[in-house]
Amino acid sequence: MNDSGSVYIVTGMCCDEEGQESKYPQGSDAKSSSEKFQSVYWRCAVVYFASSVRNNPAAQHILFTNADRIPNIESFNTVEFFDKIGVKVVRIPFTYQPPMEYYPAFRSTFFKFDIIQYLKNHSALNDRCIALDSDCVWVNSADRIIADIEKQGLATYDLYEPEDKKISGLTRREMQKIYEELGYKVDEPPKYFGAEFIVGSGKHIKILSDEVDSIWETCLQRFAEGKTKLNTEEQMLTYIYNKLGYARSSGNAYFNRVWTSPIIHTATEADLKMDIWHLPAEKGYGIKRIFAQVSNPQSDFWNLPLGEQFTKYVAGYVGIPQRNISKTVLDVFDNRISGIKRRLSKVKSVVSN
Repeated sequence: MNDSGSVYIVTGMCCDEEGQESKYPQGSDAKSSSEKFQSVYWRCAVVYFASSVRNNPAAQHILFTNADRIPNIESFNTVEFFDKIGVKVVRIPFTYQPPMEYYPAFRSTFFKFDIIQYLKNHSALNDRCIALDSDCVWVNSADRIIADIEKQGLATYDLYEPEDKKISGLTRREMQKIYEELGYKVDEPPKYFGAEFIVGSGKHIKILSDEVDSIWETCLQRFAEGKTKLNTEEQMLTYIYNKLGYARSSGNAYFNRVWTSPIIHTATEADLKMDIWHLPAEKGYGIKRIFAQVSNPQSDFWNLPLGEQFTKYVAGYVGIPQRNISKTVLDVFDNRISGIKRRLSKVKSVVSN
């Protein structure tokens, strides 16, 4: 990276290895080290970059991965596609690996700390760095997020979680107690921020990276001593944001984690005014169908005008602001097919044994 104040839009793809699996809700029922599980996230990465390239053609796009190779997704040549749209693939090792017993879920999400460290070492002070989860979709340009970085230095996304709700094993009240044990006294339960949104200037990313190393070592030590610790990268980043005064929640103006399943549906008309949607429930549904459109250069994905038309086009696939009949039917069909495949897999396993 150079010192010209470039915009970097990145995501990560950390592949669990055999024997190093963890739990990831909204992913796949397969083992996290399996090709089936990981293909869900490779599709997400393709859609993430395709949607960003459409809306942010001048930005530099980088995929960080620990994978030795980037697999094809059935007949889709992933490497060729990334090369065609200008996505740089950077292979980095997964070094922020907690002990297997540290916490039973979200282990590979600590790979974000490796991405932050890379950005610390390779970005100029006035670069604008935007690192989001791969199951995010861009429906507008990064103009507002860039302006936010230039104004705030580092932007955050507040999840507005209730203070007594268990979030990855801890409530905000319990986090407050840990904060106080670490010497950071707060008068009320701290705000809780989404780690799918790591956004700041090169200068502030460097500050963030140094703080990550500090809280990482502290939590590993507390774990070794049998003490309560922050369980996830999200909780560690939340601690840093609160501690350093980054709790302004400015990212909520243009970024939203949107739930679109029949059980949890938080989408509203206001989401059509957002620039980026994080869609955890759509990995195996709407995002998979958008991927099919991305793989076709003649599809509306590549040819619709940007702005309202493109936003509504994507919204129809993911159930924003409401789930339409077509999506509902396709979701039910996909669930049934997945169920049949699971049962066939079990039968095959029994027969082979």
